[in-house]
Amino acid sequence: MSLNTLRAVALEGARDAAFLSPARWTAEPHNRLEDHGYGVFEYAVSGVARLYADGAARPPATVGTVSCTTRTLVVRPLTDDAFSGHVHVELLNPSTGRDFPMYWPDLACHLLRRGDAYVGMTCKNVTTEALRRMSPERYGDLSFPHDGAVWDLLGSLATTLRSPQGGGLLTGLREPTRILTTGWSQSGSFLRTYLSEGLHEQHCDETGRTVVDAFLIGVSSGGFGPMGYVNVDRHGEMDFDTDLRPVGGRLVQLPMDDARRVVRGSHVPVMELMSEDEALHHLWHQRPDSDVPGDLYRCYQLPGRGHESGLLDESLRYADHAQARAEEPSAAPTLRHGASRYLLAAAVENLLRWADGVSAPRIDPITVMARPGSRLDADGLDYGGTFVLSDADGHALGGMRHLEVDLPVACSWREPDGPMTIGTWHCEPFGPTELARRYTSPERLRQLASERARRLADRGCYLPEDVADAVDDFCRSAGIF
Repeated sequence: MSLNTLRAVALEGARDAAFLSPARWTAEPHNRLEDHGYGVFEYAVSGVARLYADGAARPPATVGTVSCTTRTLVVRPLTDDAFSGHVHVELLNPSTGRDFPMYWPDLACHLLRRGDAYVGMTCKNVTTEALRRMSPERYGDLSFPHDGAVWDLLGSLATTLRSPQGGGLLTGLREPTRILTTGWSQSGSFLRTYLSEGLHEQHCDETGRTVVDAFLIGVSSGGFGPMGYVNVDRHGEMDFDTDLRPVGGRLVQLPMDDARRVVRGSHVPVMELMSEDEALHHLWHQRPDSDVPGDLYRCYQLPGRGHESGLLDESLRYADHAQARAEEPSAAPTLRHGASRYLLAAAVENLLRWADGVSAPRIDPITVMARPGSRLDADGLDYGGTFVLSDADGHALGGMRHLEVDLPVACSWREPDGPMTIGTWHCEPFGPTELARRYTSPERLRQLASERARRLADRGCYLPEDVADAVDDFCRSAGIF
């Protein structure tokens, strides 16, 4: 058996009924998709996937096949004239037990202005079953018998999108020129497995063409033991405590010194994009950036941002919480990282340009050190011996710089006694006296921010077209002098 395309069946009323439909979110730009010429569609997609055995063989040996029906959420331009030709495929994060959006919310503004299409795929048994429970009449035909089906389903989805009309997923649009595939947190680790096990290379050989043009692995480090690398044959769930230590048994995982935990040998560009949280447990698995043909790699790390601090306030997703019959999110304030929309847009644009032959800028990593005598924990969970070198305000040195850390108007820090792997972050704004001491006046702050943002754009940290908006947002965040 080789890779096959998927059969797509439209699920009606996607705009108002699909779980995670951004048109139901009560915040711009999601609630104005029609104004941008975009529509929301949902499909049940079916195909046969191989299951693979863990072991020394690359690609891994096939041990069987399963028939699967999962779902895709498609947000796309309605007309071909408005379509850029770029498609972003996200493996929807399954860590909450339900599909969780980690890419579209932060990139929506950029994707809409470009005319890019977005395809989110349910990629695990636990999230498929959650959909079936929350809406049996809509999702009752979904079936994901084994989590190991994700590898062939990913390749099949990308192959389907390259067929006429996207195999029914991109009706009325031309064949994509570029497909970027991304996963975040746990599903980011899925992509590390997909690449390191040689499955993308196998899928390219089977189809006779490049299946995915670029990979973005978000907030996932191969150095985080239980979730940094997902075994190719893994199936089922485990309970974890707040430090993500397995509860009720030891998790069988890839040894921490296994070479597969470090992405190497991709003929298409791969970017690992990490927050400061992941930088702390990436120290032992760092590798150099590379432009060598057959090993295209970048790592961008974002100082002052934690694992979970995206832009979308969960309280805005009332319809999703109601559909999932889930508790409303806590009323406690959650730190949001406003610069994310600009930094991630720049990172994605750097990656797509690289797929077109223009090397992505290199950006120094966050400066992480290990205390004398520290060793890599055999379970990949204890990173108490690593620490970030910081400036006088406590902001990390190095990484993908932005105005909030280069011209601080507040102090952001990671709670030292909080969870070890996914930190609790806080932000304390400066008062008027401190703002005036540092910057004299709002006008002077804006001048400094404009100059700094232009320099950061030259380094690839901002897009030139975003500089003015980034400066406006930053200056609004400064408070009163």
